[in-house]
Amino acid sequence: MANHDRVNERYYGQINSEDSHEATRTRVHWMCRETTGKRILDVGCSQGITSILLGREGFRVTGVDLEEESIRYAQEELAKESKPVRNHVDFRMLDITQWKARTTFDTVLLGEVLEHFAHPETLLLQVHRLLGEEGTLIVTVPYGYHPFYDHKQTFYASNLAMCLIPYFEVLKLEVHHKYLCCVARKRQKIQLDVKPPLNQVLDWMKLDHTHFEKVEQQHLRSMKQRKKALDSAVDQLKRLRRQENEEG
Repeated sequence: MANHDRVNERYYGQINSEDSHEATRTRVHWMCRETTGKRILDVGCSQGITSILLGREGFRVTGVDLEEESIRYAQEELAKESKPVRNHVDFRMLDITQWKARTTFDTVLLGEVLEHFAHPETLLLQVHRLLGEEGTLIVTVPYGYHPFYDHKQTFYASNLAMCLIPYFEVLKLEVHHKYLCCVARKRQKIQLDVKPPLNQVLDWMKLDHTHFEKVEQQHLRSMKQRKKALDSAVDQLKRLRRQENEEG
């Protein structure tokens, strides 16, 4: 079953809520800001918004996705751009894990991709091969539990970092609108037995603690609001029943 990710439509506020629109814009703009070099590979590019935005800034971008419908949409959106942008962006439908390209890239983007892999090392090995020396990897994933039929991973700061560190040095981990956002640098050699320093682990724990304290506070406020609404509804029902009895 296809995922039918509609990132362009969320980015422009054409579907979903205002919160979803703002979260998408924040995440996409963050990825664009963290991009380095000139040659960019956008893996799981979906409808193409990130690739197109980078193309407008002069980056040379290859956007790839498994879904034919998404690539068709991205190509139609690209056709509306100026000729310089069209010349800077190339959309392709392909399986990145099977791509035999010898080209290397300065930055690889994985925007909401890793959570779809039961074995993310398959993808990370390929990304490591496709990145140039000290190339940049930019990853965003849903932060914490996010119910979706094709999500095979639930990521928090520590397990995302531990997933990446054999192949990449984690430089930055942040949370934006319920997305865990990471910037990492390619290791010259893969180190399957590498262990993070204690201070880094403590930083990841602090990030999780800070974020989930806010989540719990928000949940508590929501539960209080629901209880208040329920109590009000119960009181109203009691009044109506008393009124019916009095009139009867």
